[in-house]
Amino acid sequence: MTPLVLAMLLFAGGVVLLVAELLLPTHGLLGVLGLVAIFASAVSLMWVNQWLGIGVLSALVLTSPFWFMAALRLWPHTPVGKRLVLHATTSTPTSEGAQLSVGQTGTAMTEMRPMGECEFGSVRTQAVSQLGIIPAGTTVKIVSLDGEKPVVRKA
Repeated sequence: MTPLVLAMLLFAGGVVLLVAELLLPTHGLLGVLGLVAIFASAVSLMWVNQWLGIGVLSALVLTSPFWFMAALRLWPHTPVGKRLVLHATTSTPTSEGAQLSVGQTGTAMTEMRPMGECEFGSVRTQAVSQLGIIPAGTTVKIVSLDGEKPVVRKA
């Protein structure tokens, strides 16, 4: 078997192993074997031509961050990735269209340490506690507005 054919087989096998790593829960074993096979293909190209091997090895090293990021973006959409990656089950309440003002009172819906959710009338929004921890169910008062998040303290 010539070194060129060996390099092509190692590269193809490495790509297959990397794709299998994305689809199967092997805890990185197939990924490591795939990377070893791809780098072995670059080393075997050095038997064909030294500069060809160095060029391919350099290209692999320089493009590896891009391939890694592409794999990270693809993985959550695979069958295994869908089972392992957590997705939000509830939407975070926002204060869109809310008219919050200093001095307005409401109720702390979650424990605020120092951040939590408060309800002011019909508007439920995230708020920041000015002083310490505020237990859930406590009446709170807006003391200032920090951007879109109200800063509250116990009423």
